[in-house]
Amino acid sequence: MLFNSFAFLLAFLPAAIAIYALADRSSALRTWTLIVLSIVFYGYWNPLFVPLLVGSILLNWLAVRAYSVSRQRAILTAAIVADLSVLAFFKYTNFVLDNVAAVAGRPIAHLSIELPLAISFFTFHHIMYLVDLRRGRVGPYPLDKYALYICFFPQLIAGPLARWSQVMHQFGRGMFTAGWERRCAIGVTFIVVGLVEKVLIGDELAGLLGPIFAKAKTGPLTDGSAWLALGFGFQVFFDFAGYCDIAIGVALILGVELPQNFNAPFKATSIQDFWQRWHITLSLFMRDYVFLPLCDVRIGGKRRIFAAIVVTMALCGLWHGAGWNFVIWGTLHGLALALASAWPRYAPSPPVIASRVLTVAFVLGTAVVFGVETLQQAGNILAGLAYLPSPQQLAQAWLLGVAALCAFVLPSSQELCLRLNERPRRTTAAALALGAVAILAQLGNGKSYEFLYFRF
Repeated sequence: MLFNSFAFLLAFLPAAIAIYALADRSSALRTWTLIVLSIVFYGYWNPLFVPLLVGSILLNWLAVRAYSVSRQRAILTAAIVADLSVLAFFKYTNFVLDNVAAVAGRPIAHLSIELPLAISFFTFHHIMYLVDLRRGRVGPYPLDKYALYICFFPQLIAGPLARWSQVMHQFGRGMFTAGWERRCAIGVTFIVVGLVEKVLIGDELAGLLGPIFAKAKTGPLTDGSAWLALGFGFQVFFDFAGYCDIAIGVALILGVELPQNFNAPFKATSIQDFWQRWHITLSLFMRDYVFLPLCDVRIGGKRRIFAAIVVTMALCGLWHGAGWNFVIWGTLHGLALALASAWPRYAPSPPVIASRVLTVAFVLGTAVVFGVETLQQAGNILAGLAYLPSPQQLAQAWLLGVAALCAFVLPSSQELCLRLNERPRRTTAAALALGAVAILAQLGNGKSYEFLYFRF
């Protein structure tokens, strides 16, 4: 069930809010009601994957209970290994087979494996909780709160990656607590803003850039369209930021505040600043659960730190998808982060404007590698940069200019939504209503795409 669909916007979401409002009268029903709604939401895609989600919740919770009794850290280690093994089986088995076949010089048939929706995200939620439990930072929670932490439907499919410390204490509290009117207004604003980002910008960019990427599968782009393909970085931004804003808005209406995931990343003045603004919850996960364990300055000094940066970002790329293009994309960003970290030791910092231009150029250039299916396709696009676009192509790409202007000038959606709700205004309400009508009209035309991060 897509957030950008009539099924969600006009059926599931209103029904979910109404059902939860009724359950809100009983503190014992609140959390379980959201769990049931979340499982229904997840099962809409493919009911066959519901047992996997439910089973992962039960097995990890039982591991937590067993650890609470025995205090054997090996139990939690085994649970983490099991979670990663399941993720690896579904996501990387055929990738491994392809690479074994390439080394062996003979084809190996793929296994018929369908990637379960959201497995990367709910696996990471398990890992965050289990690792922090092993570190002594959190205790056991009852089954209902743990289950909702894993399957809460607004953030289940593609995040944000909320930590237990950010949301557990919010589960089960009343929906109509003090200030609920303003909270719901902000939530609705987030939903409309997110839909505008996704439907009116991200999907339109997909319609423009999709044929270019498809053409690059067959050979080099010699018509100048490769320059337009650099706009894929904007498509990813508005597509994924739109999803996260809708998720934050829906959660707010239900009384839960999810963490911010984007903070105007194209205003970044360096590659480090960019990763502090882009997919913030994943960046923090990779820092705390991958980079810091790898990075022990007592062993290897600065060289170990730089190596840990590159390895962390390479793994970040591999998490996004089972393909060498993702690994290369992550490695390039790791090398850029390592270079930026070492730069002040050997040379003066460049002017802010130069640093900002270089950062944006690097992000947009590497986004092409992220967006392709094969390395050959990426090479065809990058080779096509030797040919300038025609005036006709530039005229057709006006939407890229609009997207760039929004990305460079507008504040973060978090700041924008709060500003719009500083005090009630009829003009704000009218603008949101017109935006909602435009979105529904666009969806009625059948022009909608899945969110890009659903494939991860």
